[in-house]
Amino acid sequence: ALLTTQLSHTRNIMKAVVEKSHDTSKQPFDFELVVDFPKPKPSEGEILIKVHAAATNPVDIARKYVGIQESSFPVVVGYDVAGVVEEVGEGVCDFKVGDRVFGDVMKQTLGPKFTGTMAEFAVAPANIMAILPETVSFEEGAAIPLAAITSIQAFELTGAKKGDKIFISGGAGGVGIHALQIAKNRFEASECATTASAGKKTDFVKENGKADRIIDYKTEDAGEVLKGWADVVLDTTKDVEMGAKILKDGGGIRTIAEFSKPEIAKSFSVEPTKERMNAIALDMASGKLKAVIDTVYKFEDAIKAFEYQASGRAMGKIVVKITD
Repeated sequence: ALLTTQLSHTRNIMKAVVEKSHDTSKQPFDFELVVDFPKPKPSEGEILIKVHAAATNPVDIARKYVGIQESSFPVVVGYDVAGVVEEVGEGVCDFKVGDRVFGDVMKQTLGPKFTGTMAEFAVAPANIMAILPETVSFEEGAAIPLAAITSIQAFELTGAKKGDKIFISGGAGGVGIHALQIAKNRFEASECATTASAGKKTDFVKENGKADRIIDYKTEDAGEVLKGWADVVLDTTKDVEMGAKILKDGGGIRTIAEFSKPEIAKSFSVEPTKERMNAIALDMASGKLKAVIDTVYKFEDAIKAFEYQASGRAMGKIVVKITD
């Protein structure tokens, strides 16, 4: 294995998880781990990252269902990355070779794929990356970006402010568990509530998200229990009608799961920015934001990581370790 890794360093090919088509008959996805994908080169304003870790996200699998037109196939899968700068493109002055960096490489979450992170190397626009704090591991760095950017952007769009009561559906999920921390520690919510099934998931959101109120959605209707309770609602589970009931008059609601009911809750396109990434880096360095990881898979088991993502059973994030 060592030999092939050394060879791919000197050659212009790399191992990568690619999506081969948007064929919806291929369930749950049409991904493959290949060994001979062309190694990317950084263009102006980009950096080339030697990937140490990458994370899975629901959007990796959802892309083919939301009508995104890829310019060609195959495309490299993945948004989140943590690694080391291998090369800098023209005009990049914020990073140098050898820097530890992390981020979400896709400026437009639902735009065509021009890069991906589930590979030995990835290119990224330098202006949406950040330095990975020394105290944060590559696995933790890879787990956070898309989930945290999504949460920050949702709370900005809903006008969340200090002292607000914030409801987040699906607190045990990859976005939910980080949104709870961000609501409390960055937006200074006075109280946070969420939904989770009784037992393991309830304990998980208490411990990792510090949720004040947890409604067991299997036995209780959060829309009734928390009617008119929240200043801000973030829906991560396609439960916008429930979210609307929980929202106070004049409150703000956004969804990342339901795209067909904008009259109840608007969705939004997640946009990584340098400002958001630097805020995330600061919060991770200070301990205000902790990556919550369910499982770390080896690179050769990356397809299993996506199968686990598709199962919906994960608590927190699923990470793939690409290199040591």
